[in-house]
Amino acid sequence: MSDLKNIVSLLIVFAVVFASCGILFHQSINRNKFVIDKNGLKRFLEGQYVSSVGLLRASTTVYPDNITIYIVNDNVLAAKALIVLASPLTFKIIAELNNEYSGGWNGKIDVLLGRDIPDTFYSSYNLLVKEIDGYKVVWEKLNYSSPITDWYNYADLLVYHALDKLLQGSRREAEESFINLTKMWDGYGFRDKAYYETQTYAVYKCALFIYLYRALQYAGSKIINDYSYIYDKCLSIIAKAQDPKYGGIHTDYRVVDGEIVVEGDMNTETTSIVVLALYSNYPKIIGEHAEPTL
Repeated sequence: MSDLKNIVSLLIVFAVVFASCGILFHQSINRNKFVIDKNGLKRFLEGQYVSSVGLLRASTTVYPDNITIYIVNDNVLAAKALIVLASPLTFKIIAELNNEYSGGWNGKIDVLLGRDIPDTFYSSYNLLVKEIDGYKVVWEKLNYSSPITDWYNYADLLVYHALDKLLQGSRREAEESFINLTKMWDGYGFRDKAYYETQTYAVYKCALFIYLYRALQYAGSKIINDYSYIYDKCLSIIAKAQDPKYGGIHTDYRVVDGEIVVEGDMNTETTSIVVLALYSNYPKIIGEHAEPTL
């Protein structure tokens, strides 16, 4: 009887989130000839599943992420991404997150799934929860004694801030963050503080730009129209970063003689953000919270 109740509960969760994600059944996105294989994204994420843990590992070959399972950001995002991709694995992942980790939220990337986050950003630390069959299960937690005072120098935090402002109903403040984000664009990627520390561009920040662009579009913003060229370039970078064999999205890239050179392992978090940015209904849900500016 308890098993039946668990199944029914999961079906209810699936139905609710299924509706909120706005499942899209086309197989690829093709804008200006940049094609992203939706089936490949699904195939990669499903291949990351570790059955003995009930969650997805972070990457494929690069140590230590190939043996690390992050509750959040990876699995919280992947659970919703797999719903968008209509994968049956989502039942198991959501059940594991809910039963063992209270959903796994961390107060930062939650906003990508339509949840309000604190107005202050904080540094984070990784808490080792357990080890199973050679895998380390890690939970990224916020360090509330270490606020990030220069959050506006980071492209991802600008996006999270903007989305949170949309949830609060302020399109104007979200647009301000969007404009600051575009100022980091150099024609190839976002040169934020993290870029200057690593000298590499992050693919997921292109996905976040597209996510915010769509959210502002649903909020009725007109300023985004002047930056559609960034949208298209980001889409082309994501398409180039998708592995042609395994379907996952590689994490990083550099520019060599004017050409994009993809680097880094395929990654669960990056792939999940791409799915949510391109295929889910979350940008629409968040954008429609904002009041139109007359």
